[in-house]
Amino acid sequence: MSATKTTLVAVLVLMLTFGAGFIAGAAAHHLMGHREGMPAFAMHAMVNRLDRRLDLTDAQRKQVEEIIHRRHATINAMWSGVRPRVRQELEATNAEIAKVLTPAQRAKFEKMRMHLLHPRGKERTAPTR
Repeated sequence: MSATKTTLVAVLVLMLTFGAGFIAGAAAHHLMGHREGMPAFAMHAMVNRLDRRLDLTDAQRKQVEEIIHRRHATINAMWSGVRPRVRQELEATNAEIAKVLTPAQRAKFEKMRMHLLHPRGKERTAPTR
């Protein structure tokens, strides 16, 4: 495989992995009925990870949970500001990848290209340029 093809495959795999993780998180967020931003299960997972790695006491765990919940709104506000830029980068990446593909590959790519979910779980695709 040529270096260009290897790089293209690596970039595509990386993007698909990122997209799959993002979509899975957004889908879980939508299904669990949480507000826009970091879902409660993600905050709980963060606390669990800290607890496992740091061996927190019950009091520490409670304090860490309170800190994360208190900072939640700020984190969500920051994500709202970043989300449009992420969407723009995904659109540009999709367009750039589409340019190097054959027409047959481009048709397949249209079905697997990067997507960004809106807060209500509606899928938005990046337009091909």
